[in-house]
Amino acid sequence: MSTLARAHAAVTAGRMAEAADLYRAALAQAPDDGTGWLGLSLAAAAIGASGEALAAAEKAVALLPTHAPAWANLAERRRQAGRMADAGAAYAHLAALPGASAPLRADAENGLALVARDSGQLDVAEAHWRRAIALDPGFAGAYANLGKMLFDQQAMPAALQALTRAVTLDPANGGARMNLALAHKALEHQATAVAELRHLLDQPGTSEQLIHDARFNLARLLLLQGPGTEAWSLYESRWKVSHFPSVRRAFPVPVWQGDSLLGRRLLLWGEQGLGDEILFASLVPDLAGGLTDAVRAAGTDVLLECDHRLVPLFTRSFPPVTVIPRPPQVALSGSRDASADPRAATATAQLPTGSLPRYCRPTLASFKGTRPFLKPDPGRAAFWARRVAALGPGLKVGLCWTSGLLTAERAISYTTLADWLPLASVPGIHLVSLQYNRDIVSAELPGARARGLDITDWADLDQRNDLDETAALISTLDLVLTAPTSVGEIAAGLGVPTWRISTPSQDWSGLGTPIRPWYPAMRIFPAAREGETMADIIHRMAHALSALARPTAAPTPLDLNEALRLHQTGRLAEAEAAYRQMLAVLPPEDQARGDALHLLGLLLHQDGRPAEAEPLLRQLLVAEPAFFEAWNSLGAVLLALGRRAEAADAWRTALRLSPNHEKAAANLGRLGL
Repeated sequence: MSTLARAHAAVTAGRMAEAADLYRAALAQAPDDGTGWLGLSLAAAAIGASGEALAAAEKAVALLPTHAPAWANLAERRRQAGRMADAGAAYAHLAALPGASAPLRADAENGLALVARDSGQLDVAEAHWRRAIALDPGFAGAYANLGKMLFDQQAMPAALQALTRAVTLDPANGGARMNLALAHKALEHQATAVAELRHLLDQPGTSEQLIHDARFNLARLLLLQGPGTEAWSLYESRWKVSHFPSVRRAFPVPVWQGDSLLGRRLLLWGEQGLGDEILFASLVPDLAGGLTDAVRAAGTDVLLECDHRLVPLFTRSFPPVTVIPRPPQVALSGSRDASADPRAATATAQLPTGSLPRYCRPTLASFKGTRPFLKPDPGRAAFWARRVAALGPGLKVGLCWTSGLLTAERAISYTTLADWLPLASVPGIHLVSLQYNRDIVSAELPGARARGLDITDWADLDQRNDLDETAALISTLDLVLTAPTSVGEIAAGLGVPTWRISTPSQDWSGLGTPIRPWYPAMRIFPAAREGETMADIIHRMAHALSALARPTAAPTPLDLNEALRLHQTGRLAEAEAAYRQMLAVLPPEDQARGDALHLLGLLLHQDGRPAEAEPLLRQLLVAEPAFFEAWNSLGAVLLALGRRAEAADAWRTALRLSPNHEKAAANLGRLGL
């Protein structure tokens, strides 16, 4: 058997390193053998010798100018090397090559699509993928690639169709199945998304990286249904996912497992973005509350390492905890030299703060009774109170309209300042800019003001870096309107009523509720869904704000009985304004707050606005799960929204809590249950 034949046999047997050696030996004797150069290119690529693979591919097509497989290999080698224009030329040559088979021409169209996508020509890429599918209807890879691009464009129904076909044709394509699960999630087919991820995890041959990614995505899907042991356990896989914003720190002490801290020094360290650090810090009081003098005398301590900008605010907010900075120059590199602060070296156990819920808030019930946890500097708050008061009478409303971190998934909840022009027509309010990105403020503020949106911007406050001063300002406001930003986390953490645009069905931190149980002061306005625009959401917020701000004359004393009288006599707009005024000022622990939430939910339902009523009733029931009248009201709201099964469950809950509740029994009876 010749050396070249032995090389071909080694390729067939999968012995690529041996094959490469044999091809090199054969080509030394016969350097004009195009098939030898093609074989060497394929073998070299298989063993990671990409430079040699590309050089061999170029020689192969020079010797075999009409050989379609040689052109297909050259195009792929060029693409893998990042030479996209050259790859496109090779794919185009292959597509036009006389005699090329339909599958090879489909490969060429797939390659041309990848090149076009890389250059941002998405319409061109889609056309090439659809030609590839027409040439080879069984081309699973083309369906998978098309589906991923459509997913990235947020064209979810079309992405779902393409990805479903890809997985049907090639059930072992783990990447396509992952994207299919995420498309189902985006379309709110949560149960199907969970099933697809479990299938991927159970499927033999799934790569280690895909397993980590699937576990993390499954964790977030399960958290969307409500927290539990499996969800929090799977959330620990976040450190090994493909694109996680933090690297696991390598502190040389054991990870805390939720056991006794007596006599130990626990180092908590912040992770992910600034908003995430604040969110997870809401659980620090769960540990700080146990740090009595006696416990501390026994050698117990908790240290919290955080973004250096949060140190003053966290130090004041968590007085028993030792707060230490993570200097900006310290990268989250995972190295053992993990902190510039020597106090971190005194720890005997450590935990990333994103793991705190696993031990401190394992179930939704454990979020009951959450309270504001951030404390502003009293002196600076007094300074800002005077400055804010000088704006004149009326509600003082902070506005943060976009984030520094924009992705396709997150973009649905972000806005421009011009989107908020409807607020210009709301009487009795003063808008205050809480937008921390000065470039955005400089670019958008003049145009919005020219169109009538009067918004105060204190340029002498660095809202990106001076977070303690920013918190002092926010603490003096009556209300904060925000996209999903750290501003909303600070405001709600301070207990300032906060209206946040987001999508509860996609935001795992809602924990299966239409609110965010971490923050009793936060109200969610769902982002635009199919058939809606951001303008619809902002008009809804402006309407709610108008009801809150409407009384511009001398305010009448807040009184639940008076609000109820207005409600019962059909003066719904006045009653709504009264309820909202009460909710804006009543502390979370005030019993009247729950009654006001319930009555406002009923009013909105009666006014034909059940979608606005549901989050209020859900918020109430998180705080007061035994409020059986509210469960009955929630059932009526859910039925109005067409969610018959959920309505029945709500009424059954009301009856479990109050077996003689005639209204709930009658409502179930009308459903025939």
